Amino acid sequence: MMKSIFKSLLTLAAVSSVFLIGFYLGQEKVVSMIPDFQKDTEETP
Repeated sequence: MMKSIFKSLLTLAAVSSVFLIGFYLGQEKVVSMIPDFQKDTEETP
């Protein structure tokens, strides 16, 4: 009984950590695709 609870918690932790890593990497990809308008206005006199 205790082994199955431990295995379930371990699986839940692994799945949630993989989800969070994927979510973070997805956010980085979306942010990198957006052009940085702030830099463009600073470079133009």
